[in-house]
Amino acid sequence: MRLQVDGQVSDVSRYADTHHNRISWTLDKIREHGMKEIVEVGSHPWVMSAEIIDDPELNLLASISAEEFLLWPDDIAPRCETHEILTSRQRRANVKTYVFNVERRRTLIDETPDLVLACEIIEHLVRSPHIMLLNINDWLSVGGLMIVTTPNGCQMTNPLTRTARMPAYRAHCYERHSYVYSLSNLTELVEACGFSVIESGHSSPYPCTGFQRVRKALASVPCRYLFDKFHRMLYVVARKTRGIDKLSKCPSIYVPSSSWEHVDASAH
Repeated sequence: MRLQVDGQVSDVSRYADTHHNRISWTLDKIREHGMKEIVEVGSHPWVMSAEIIDDPELNLLASISAEEFLLWPDDIAPRCETHEILTSRQRRANVKTYVFNVERRRTLIDETPDLVLACEIIEHLVRSPHIMLLNINDWLSVGGLMIVTTPNGCQMTNPLTRTARMPAYRAHCYERHSYVYSLSNLTELVEACGFSVIESGHSSPYPCTGFQRVRKALASVPCRYLFDKFHRMLYVVARKTRGIDKLSKCPSIYVPSSSWEHVDASAH
């Protein structure tokens, strides 16, 4: 699979092959809930964005990027850019992209989506994952939906491995997973940020070879322990039910008192 972004061609075949089933699963979930106007958080390397662009039923309003390859993402000054994407199916689109640190800055955007996607991003956040969810809360109107997917933190990836589940220190932001979640942990965090979970569960939308086929078979057995240990992905579909103003006095979540920043989209 080849994508052209701002005139530069990139071969994203390896990523696309690995994540094809997950992206298809996500698009099916969007259609299932009747959503159309989408903001995507974590657009690198544009594969999900391209699939949304190629779907005539969906409209990608904007993407949110934290520029994953910066060493010190706290220093990112919020800005807005436009990137021209030519998909592998030869559909061309100009994608508005907001660039800021989603877990350090409370930032407003101009768009009002009916759905925000945060797929395979929350596990990479270094310091304050809930700030990203508070950002998403403010972008959505009451009743708007959010879909979060993340690797299953309870899965038995290799019972013989003795390394730590999470790295002790990472200067290279988003290179590896920083936080991993159980399903109950993830739903509790989402609900504390002003959402009501309407659907959640486990899935394994990745290619399976060798021993992974055994894992997939075990995951299909109707047993909660096996679900937790052998499914590879968690997902939550949640509806915004409370705004930020309703959370400021909630003891279960910290809402920073600083005012929201606004990205000047007219300058992009």
